[in-house]
This record gives sequence, structure tokens and C-alpha cells, in this order.
Amino acid sequence: MSTSSDVKYRQGASFLLATLGRRAERAWATHLTGQGITTAQFTAMAALAEGERTQAQVATAIAVDPRNVGATIRKLIEARWVQARPNPADARSRLLSLTPEGRQWWNDLQPGLRQGRNAFFHALTPDELTALEALLGKLDASHAADSINVPGQYSSLVLTGDVDQS
Repeated sequence: MSTSSDVKYRQGASFLLATLGRRAERAWATHLTGQGITTAQFTAMAALAEGERTQAQVATAIAVDPRNVGATIRKLIEARWVQARPNPADARSRLLSLTPEGRQWWNDLQPGLRQGRNAFFHALTPDELTALEALLGKLDASHAADSINVPGQYSSLVLTGDVDQS
């Protein structure tokens, strides 16, 4: 009897990335829910932890359609973790930043995030994790300009797995 790992497409990078992405998403969502925040709110907080940004810049940083990030930002403003001020360079937008309470919450969250990261990647050595992050960063950068709404652009590769070149 064969196991699922014997199926060739399950060994391909596309399948593995999708599978591990779902597992990582579940692990982070579980952890973040315990902290009273959604994954979407967390990613917006992460972008703002690096500095002041417009809503459009937050959306770009977290690879979300700008129309979909508004509700997330509103929740963070209601929680008093994010503040908005007029953008002097563009009256149509606002500059967003973490409030002192938001910054404190972010800083307090870091030890738990490190613990969760270490648990998820426990099978890798520190050098292997660094190499994986570099490779994933390179792949992400190569797709950063891709629209998230281009139907079917990569569907055959991603959905069917890696193409056998033999």
C-alpha cells in the first residue's frame, strides 16, 4: 500500500508550499486568536510596527487589495492600537501608525511569536531556516508585483504541482 508521501506531486515545491502555508496559517491563527487579534490585524500591525504608512502602503506591504484592508484598520483604530492623522503630502489619504498602547502590545507579543516560530520550524537548524527564509524571500520578491487578482496566471503550476522535466 502506498502512502500519500509516495505520490510524486506531493513532493513538489508548489504542493509543499501550499500545504505548509495552510499549516502555518492555522498555527499562527490559533496563537493570534489567543491574543485577541486576527491574522489580518496582525499583518497590518506588523507593517505599522516598521513605521508610519498610508492605508494603501499597508495593503501593499501585506499583499492585500487596498479595498479590503479598510475594515481591518478600522478595528485596530477602535482597539486604540493604531492612530491616523492627515497626510500632508496627499489630502486624500491618512498616515497610520501604532499608538503607544499598540506599540506596547506589539512588543509584549514578540516572545510568544518567537516561541511559536521556533516550534513550527523545529525540524530545521538555524542555518537551514536562514537559507529557507532567503529562498522564500527571493521567490516572494519575484512575485511582489503580480496582481493578487490575476485569474489563472499560475494556476496550472500551483494546482497540479511541479512539472516533471524528465
